[in-house]
Amino acid sequence: MGMRCGTPSRWHGCSLVALGLLWLAEATAAAPLQEAAPEPAQEYFDAALKLYSRGKYAEARRAFAKVVERYPDSLVATAAERRTRPSGFLGWTDIVRTGDSANRVDVVIMGEGYTLEKQRAFDKLASSVPKFILRQKTLAEYEAYFNFVRANVVSAEDGVDGFDREYDTALGGKTLPTYAGHVGIETGLVREMLSEVPGNDGQAIVFVRLGVFGTGGGGVATIGGQSVKTVVHEFGHSFFGLGDEYTTETHKRGRVRNAVNVSNTPDESAVSWAHWIEADVPGIGVYEGAAGQARDAWKPTPGGCVMDSGEFFCLPCREEAVLDIYRLVDPIDSCEPEPHPRGSATPLVLDGENLIFRVQVMEPSSHSLAVEWHLVPEASAPQGPVRRGRSGRYGRARGTRADRGRLAELPGKPLLDGAKPKRGGWHTLILKRSGFEPGRYRLICRVKDSTLMRGERWPWVLKDEDGVLESERAWWVEVLP
Repeated sequence: MGMRCGTPSRWHGCSLVALGLLWLAEATAAAPLQEAAPEPAQEYFDAALKLYSRGKYAEARRAFAKVVERYPDSLVATAAERRTRPSGFLGWTDIVRTGDSANRVDVVIMGEGYTLEKQRAFDKLASSVPKFILRQKTLAEYEAYFNFVRANVVSAEDGVDGFDREYDTALGGKTLPTYAGHVGIETGLVREMLSEVPGNDGQAIVFVRLGVFGTGGGGVATIGGQSVKTVVHEFGHSFFGLGDEYTTETHKRGRVRNAVNVSNTPDESAVSWAHWIEADVPGIGVYEGAAGQARDAWKPTPGGCVMDSGEFFCLPCREEAVLDIYRLVDPIDSCEPEPHPRGSATPLVLDGENLIFRVQVMEPSSHSLAVEWHLVPEASAPQGPVRRGRSGRYGRARGTRADRGRLAELPGKPLLDGAKPKRGGWHTLILKRSGFEPGRYRLICRVKDSTLMRGERWPWVLKDEDGVLESERAWWVEVLP
């Protein structure tokens, strides 16, 4: 029953209560805020994750099971339950991290048919994969653009489905109907495991413990056994969308499908690498024998490509590899201060004090990106690129950088270009008041990868239709009288 303060005899007591409540409210407001203690379920879950990170996989699974048993209605119970299934996801950890996943190609390495007792063996295998991949010349040049992540996926059994036998495994490993019995997996199950890894780009390399040979496509490279030599070839299928350039028939494929490096026509003007032929690049032509058949399929070079059985990517394949990397990775990694959208109303003011701008660019292994700074009067400032509304093959859910469209040409000469970056790829512009008329300007930093290596005649990319090799950051600057 509530207290009433309507009678004179109770007025004094009510006022004391009101004053006390007021004091309590003020004291509470003045007290420093303290973080709420973590929920017990979260503490148990975090402890299980620590066990996983230390390679104590059996103990980690038991700890996850305790979370489910003791706190079945908690927020973390569902995640914990997935980590206790006979065949399922256990956890993930970095093998190689060069930067934030938001601006890197994250490649997730998984194992199929690896039981709980075999996880340490898988860890050892997974740790060797980045070193092998990055020995390949094209990928080594863009080493800093990749993160490699290990996902521990537990299988209850270690077999491969086929020949009237089925096994309880996490990714549905199976023998495909090829002449040699190539190994395959269920791509949907791989996608489920990828969803457990934050920032993933839909790119996975799966080692099937008891499988043979390999397959690739749709963002998933599947490798039989421990054949790391097969990885680059299958990665060419899964990430870059390249076709086979060998002539050995592995299975009935039907009509030859056109790809960056495979054509079903010998017409030099119709093949996808026609621009390389038009440029008269030595060694590039139209050669019969590709896509697993000796006739009625054509490729750009007579042999030696990774997509055949060689060690290097042929020039059209290499071009596509670089473009696909840049469809996910922006040449500009970060900048200071925060850039201004085209429609921003609040500029940075340039009067007696200098303005300092810094841009951090990506760093390939043996060449540098070109950086230019432009100060353009507002009336001449270009509009932003027109988004095309299309995405790449297997990129992030939000699409790829190809959606953006090409950048507009900038008027006039740059304020500064060709400056050498500081350590970490940082470029700095100090903008001074002298020499500029009063008014509003658009300061634009434009960055581009020429892909031209020292000592080479031809750039690695001849045709960049989507403009993914370049990027920019821009700010509004008000020059005061």
